[in-house]
Amino acid sequence: MIQNTTFKLISELIGRAATFVLTIFAARQLGEAGFGQYAYGVSLGFVVAQLGDMGLQLVITREVAMYGQSARSSVVMALRVKLLLSLLVSGLLVVLTINQSGVARFSLLLLGFAQLANSFLEFAAYVFRGQQNILLEAWLLAGARVSTAVAGLFILWRGGDLLGLATSSLVMVLLFALIGLGLLWQRGWFAHPSTAKNNYRHLLQEALPLGVAIFLSIAYSRLAILLLQGQLGATAVAHYSAAARLVEPTQLIPASLLAAAFPAYAKAWQTDRPNARQISWRVSLLLLAGGVGLTLFIWVTADWLIGWLYGVAFADSVPILRLLALTIPVAFVNYSLTHYLIARGLQRWITLFTAAMLTFHAGLSWYLIPQFGSIAPVFSILVAEGLLSIGCLLVMKSNKGEG
Repeated sequence: MIQNTTFKLISELIGRAATFVLTIFAARQLGEAGFGQYAYGVSLGFVVAQLGDMGLQLVITREVAMYGQSARSSVVMALRVKLLLSLLVSGLLVVLTINQSGVARFSLLLLGFAQLANSFLEFAAYVFRGQQNILLEAWLLAGARVSTAVAGLFILWRGGDLLGLATSSLVMVLLFALIGLGLLWQRGWFAHPSTAKNNYRHLLQEALPLGVAIFLSIAYSRLAILLLQGQLGATAVAHYSAAARLVEPTQLIPASLLAAAFPAYAKAWQTDRPNARQISWRVSLLLLAGGVGLTLFIWVTADWLIGWLYGVAFADSVPILRLLALTIPVAFVNYSLTHYLIARGLQRWITLFTAAMLTFHAGLSWYLIPQFGSIAPVFSILVAEGLLSIGCLLVMKSNKGEG
């Protein structure tokens, strides 16, 4: 598990660093309004693209981890369902961007389709994750991020605009998605016996509660940008996004650790629950300690970070960054707690909790934004994350063999 975690962490560091460099360069080259549009397009696509997955990725990871090559039929069924859902996503992106002007609309559409293509890349990567082939997963995901960043930096350096940046993003992500799916084909994952309708029904019953939870969670994480765009416009989005982009990369720590720990925990929960408890405590405490350390660092250096990376035009991002830093420790722990619920087959609770968080966050943010501006959504995030921790712990405690 340590070796897999190390591979995943290194790849995430490389990939996120490349994406971060692109973000900073885009903010400086596109300006506040242009960067705000870019952030809005990525966020809109990211949220809508989740409808093309609906929990299939993590369910497939669990199935592959537990049954190995015997899960091939599940992989094929999941891919077929995903292709159908992607038609819905494509249509929804067209509808949601219909009120934009010609070039802006096309740019937003391309950014949205890039996020949809990325979901196919992640589908392939999650199959390899289930095999605990973290090296191949890491190569695919990091390779896509680095290639996308390099292409985007070149476009911007040559004087390109948002449309050029969106086009390069779609091309590079689509290329790596095809590579990932091709590797699955080459390794026999699409060879399977015929599957009955009741098998599809079972797959959807397993995935749907998780998929709804993931969609709500993604909507929750991007809601601030969507609300700010609707109420205050692209400049407010730019200020919030500048701060959020500094906090978001910290998620690579729980993502890397759980990429290795989740399959191990899921397997241990079936065969050796005392070992599963040890894994859960160890992972959660490590994440809590790391989160506190990152919060202190960001709080102290927030003013310098914003000024050095973005320039004086983004000075309003400093207080936003400091408050967002306070969410890191509890978000790290929540990352592990929700994965434990998934491994136990209790994902229906995550759906309930996330729906409650989204509703609370939307209502309070919508009320506070006119009064406090770009910083307003952070207040509701702080409370909502705390409520999620409490809910997960209560559910785990009320079920026998809590972690």
